Amino acid sequence: MLVEERAAVSERLQEWFARRMPEWRDISVSEPRIPLGTGNSAETSFVDVRYTNKGNSHHRKLVLRRQVEGADLFLNANLETPYKVMEALKRHPDIRAPQTLGIEFDRAVLGSPFLIMDAVDGRVVDQAPNYNVSGWVANLDPSQRRTLWFNAIDMIAKLHKVSWRDGFDFLDEPARGRSGLDQYLDWVREWYLWARKDRPQPVADAVLEYLFENKPIDTRTGVLWGDATPANIIFAPDLSVAAILDFEMAALGPGEVDLAWWLFFDDFYGPDVGVTRLSGLPDRDETVAHYEQAVGRKVCNLDYYSVLARFRMNIVGIRWVDRLIAQGRLEAGTDVLTHNVITKQLALQLGLPVPEPGEGFAKMVAASVKSEG
Repeated sequence: MLVEERAAVSERLQEWFARRMPEWRDISVSEPRIPLGTGNSAETSFVDVRYTNKGNSHHRKLVLRRQVEGADLFLNANLETPYKVMEALKRHPDIRAPQTLGIEFDRAVLGSPFLIMDAVDGRVVDQAPNYNVSGWVANLDPSQRRTLWFNAIDMIAKLHKVSWRDGFDFLDEPARGRSGLDQYLDWVREWYLWARKDRPQPVADAVLEYLFENKPIDTRTGVLWGDATPANIIFAPDLSVAAILDFEMAALGPGEVDLAWWLFFDDFYGPDVGVTRLSGLPDRDETVAHYEQAVGRKVCNLDYYSVLARFRMNIVGIRWVDRLIAQGRLEAGTDVLTHNVITKQLALQLGLPVPEPGEGFAKMVAASVKSEG
């Protein structure tokens, strides 16, 4: 965001608050500050708002989320779904999420839809650099890491114990299928075909067929976070969960979808990239056992959901590569869409011919580092 654009955003937000919050007086809005490492599903920035209300002065630190249009990683990505999820979670205060102030769909205000919510004090787990290598989690002692990990799993389980009929009916899409898993798989298939376009994807095509042919039956339907990763959790100083974030992929389905996604990212920042996990972090079996105890039931068909998790990440990878190509950071025609770490792992899981990552993958990694920097 350019300096002059930041000034314009500040001015327009001040006008917006004046319309939306008529009880506020003497409103001033700082220029937005954009932290590093954000902007995949929406551009995130912080603003300070000062105002008076009933004669009292107030200062609030807020988060501005602006929709990234035209280069979305997710199918039909929008801010309405996360906004509705956070609004629904107000009925469940033990599941901590940011407090929303409003959402705006009129592009005339800031050029794209946006939502405003309160900032939450705390820290998220670093992905760049890898939290297993350096950062505040690496500086904790092993027992603290264990506490942090299990606090996160407890929060995921709390969400999964909520009835989707208690405020989350908007996630139900009966036209996609009868059960939550039916609906979820139909969305994933549409997401994949949208990202794939007409390009050959032999491994991913085979995986999609596997997912439908081996779909578990009699699954539970609950509220899915959609993006359950340590990087989407704000931890308080005592390592409790201050808030969970990023509900762009929220949906209905079995809790194993979120659990497998969490476990996938645990591998993705550990053994999958040749990095040793930090001591104290519970292993896969301990994590699953803790989740089962917290949610009050046994986990089913986790191997299947692990394939689904990697398949979802493969779709994200396709969209990420297309974004890099559109930005001129990667040449068109690269083989990275079919020859990368994720397709290799999927092929190994299902006994398919293994596509080894090559020069295209190396160039994609280099371009991604530059893009995030």
